[in-house]
Amino acid sequence: MAKALEGSITIGFKQPELLVSIDESRGIQYKGSRKKLYEEKKYDVCSSADQQWIPDNIVCRIGCPINTDARLYSLAISEGKNQLAYLLARQNNPFVSVLGKVCNAPCEPVCQRAKIDAPVTLRALKGFAVEKNKFSTGEVYEWLKTRMSDVEPAQKDNPPSIAIVGAGPAGLSAAHDLALMGYKVKVFESSKKPGGMLNAIPKFKLPDESIKSDIDGIRYLGVKIETNKTCGKDFDVDGLLKEYDAVLLAIGLQQGRVPAIPGNELDGVLHGVEFLMQAASGNKGGVELGNKVVILGGGNVAVDIARTAVRLGGKKTKVYVVCAEVAKGSKSSGGNEMPADASEIFDAKQEGVVFYDSMAPEEIVGGPDGVKGVKIREVDDTVYDEKGRLCPVYKNTKARMLEADTVILALGQQLDPSFAGGKKDIKIGRDGLLKVDANSAMSSQKGVFACGDMSKSGYIVDAVASGQKAAQSIHQYLGGSGSLGLDSVREMKPVHYHKKEDTWAVRCSIWEGLPPMLSPKKRKRSMELVEGSYASFEAKRQGQRCIDCAITPVVSPYHPCTLCGGCADACPTECISLKFMNKADFNGLHREIDGADGEGPWVSLVIDDTECIHCGMCAEACGEDSIHMLRYEEVCR
Repeated sequence: MAKALEGSITIGFKQPELLVSIDESRGIQYKGSRKKLYEEKKYDVCSSADQQWIPDNIVCRIGCPINTDARLYSLAISEGKNQLAYLLARQNNPFVSVLGKVCNAPCEPVCQRAKIDAPVTLRALKGFAVEKNKFSTGEVYEWLKTRMSDVEPAQKDNPPSIAIVGAGPAGLSAAHDLALMGYKVKVFESSKKPGGMLNAIPKFKLPDESIKSDIDGIRYLGVKIETNKTCGKDFDVDGLLKEYDAVLLAIGLQQGRVPAIPGNELDGVLHGVEFLMQAASGNKGGVELGNKVVILGGGNVAVDIARTAVRLGGKKTKVYVVCAEVAKGSKSSGGNEMPADASEIFDAKQEGVVFYDSMAPEEIVGGPDGVKGVKIREVDDTVYDEKGRLCPVYKNTKARMLEADTVILALGQQLDPSFAGGKKDIKIGRDGLLKVDANSAMSSQKGVFACGDMSKSGYIVDAVASGQKAAQSIHQYLGGSGSLGLDSVREMKPVHYHKKEDTWAVRCSIWEGLPPMLSPKKRKRSMELVEGSYASFEAKRQGQRCIDCAITPVVSPYHPCTLCGGCADACPTECISLKFMNKADFNGLHREIDGADGEGPWVSLVIDDTECIHCGMCAEACGEDSIHMLRYEEVCR
């Protein structure tokens, strides 16, 4: 019997004729008929766990900004149910194809499987499910409607209309949700095609087909997208407010940050995102890169630029990345680590990119034909101001000259205020981002909302989450009722799980397997997709690595625990313990204890779910069959 500790679950069993006796030498003993239990195991279960138990314990789900249930689609793949896996991955994710390729996968670091060896490869499994999808767009939306909560726009017969400025992942995610709710939505995009910053991601990571597939799915809902229309030039916010019932700004950060150092205006100095956009369209940034390319910056964009330059340069081209932060994984105390993902840095190094960390540019040196090189110098740990701009404090060391034919700036992006047309109704904060109410997503101008990077920067999945939050806020602002509920935790019911043979030995004997990768030699001169896909057999095996955190151990009242401690010895995370407990420790959760004579102490078995990895080892080790596994399953409509 478990104490209701913080983060733990206490489970009891409904059985009217159950008798309890308490023996201080043996702990809590149960008496009652067990024959039927052994034969049929049809006993009712009640649990003190509430809805919060699911997000607290299925950590891959809460690790995802849009609450994707990665556990469920992984388990579906493990059973060969690839079509179901796609639907589960797609459920609350309009950019499932894109995120199956380039998601930063915040769900993986928190995966319980990492406590054993390595996390489940959730992002790659999502990508596999996308590739195996055979449903039409219409069939997907028919399924989604069966999963939606009750939601209606105000004035259902003539729903309000919303204008969205910016067709990146944030704006289009908002458009998707608003259209699903029943609103009329039109999106304005300044570029010649929708997608925003997705179009700057190199094609060797994200093919055009993935972007197009997701955007076509959003258009299917009736969302209209008008390109080559720039806010502040072709139209303004006030004009939109006169025509539409609400306006959502999702412009992003369109301007590249330029370091305040001599030489930043020289020929051969390029802006990073512009270079990536042009490279993605088949243009080498408008110039010949030359034999030596220096990228200034330490984020994922800088690494993308470096890897793109490797592919677009000649055989003799050398590519260098200069970043003010300390190297990834550095043990230097107090230092800011490179913000780029470790896997991206590793891949870049494999392709020949050389990194200079803890260095910042002091001057871009020019010659008769433009850029000649960059003077770089070692810096102290603090190198950025309050707005995130490079503001290096150089150490008293000698500067180093790094020769360069091309210098590409990747020191971050900033908001271009021209969208406001000089109006002061829409305020920009000291951090250079739009001032937005954290709860309502509304800007300082009534009826104007904002989402995405212009209000808070982040990864693609963060942009999707931001757009979905803004859509719900607009829905409430316009007087709509309910919500889509595609990301919500539904009612969960506990059911008995008797597959002990599948709880530990089988699943935990499978090693982590990554998707196939092109060799560094092949990918250095090609825009071919670097990461391949799992074969069906391997995807199934990797899905089986999921230890299913919805399964939890409970102590059965029908099989008296002898308090032998075998389960505690077998537990790999030491989350099971034997403790002396008094009557007050049970907090009135068990009527049998409340009605018992005496105050204790009694020896009790305590299972702490904050450490439990749901492996089932305790149930396998229990010689008395006292510990059972319960699985929480979603109650669908």
